[in-house]
Amino acid sequence: MELLQLKYFKAVAETGKLSAAAEALFISAPALSASISRLEKELGTKLFDRTNNHLELNKQGEIFLKYANQVFTTLDFARYEIDQSIMLQQNHISIATTTSNMWTDLITAFYVEYSHFTLSVTNMRRFQLEQTGLHPQHSFLMAEEKDVPPSYTQELDSIVLFEDRLVAMIHPDHPLAQYESLDIRLLEKETLCYPTPGLTMYERLSRLFEDNNMPMPYGDTFPYLIYRRMAQEGLGISFTSQHISSLEPPCNLRYVPIANANPWVFRLYWRKNRPLTEKELLFKNFVDGFYHPD
Repeated sequence: MELLQLKYFKAVAETGKLSAAAEALFISAPALSASISRLEKELGTKLFDRTNNHLELNKQGEIFLKYANQVFTTLDFARYEIDQSIMLQQNHISIATTTSNMWTDLITAFYVEYSHFTLSVTNMRRFQLEQTGLHPQHSFLMAEEKDVPPSYTQELDSIVLFEDRLVAMIHPDHPLAQYESLDIRLLEKETLCYPTPGLTMYERLSRLFEDNNMPMPYGDTFPYLIYRRMAQEGLGISFTSQHISSLEPPCNLRYVPIANANPWVFRLYWRKNRPLTEKELLFKNFVDGFYHPD
């Protein structure tokens, strides 16, 4: 039995038509039919019921398709793991984070000093950390403390990088733009623009309104660049962090801190049970020095 036979079988099973599968595979229909017949002969059973130019999997075919799919899934994992293995043998650091736009200045500074290194940054959600933790490919997690499930922090070491705060992005002509800080309740009747549900910032905002015993006011949701532009044009009030606002170029916005939002503490995490390699220690020390230059 050959891998090519499995590929042909899978194509026929998915299309249900020999001619359509043959066209997709760039082979002739007779050649494809012969391949399926050889496979059935090897297995000692028919895999399809043939009716009116249509091939429908029978019970044996359904069983065989299940295991054929497992073969291709395993091969995909193998290719992925090989790629990661090659990458890890080079000067590469793989990082997971719950807020990728938070680290623009850090990553740029690292590349300036260590141009022979490469970094990959993968966005993760809290539920992914709860379910699987860090993938073996990731050396570090950079996240706010509350983004990391308490049960999982027991498996991690960490250092504090910095504190951050929630700020409202407000057009300078809006009356609330003159405030030094805002109580979240003052936004109850404002037009609000939120980040996409499921993203970390949206979850933080949801918790903030809940902690202040008020329903989350209605607002449209957009990707970051859109809801930031909405605020610039005076079409609504939106939200970001003080740290991210400091990385933005000057623009037609006022960043006003939310008074009743607790500070966010960002940390660099790594696994307790796996000693850091030389290149991982280099990255850890760089990050520590970047945020604590003294």
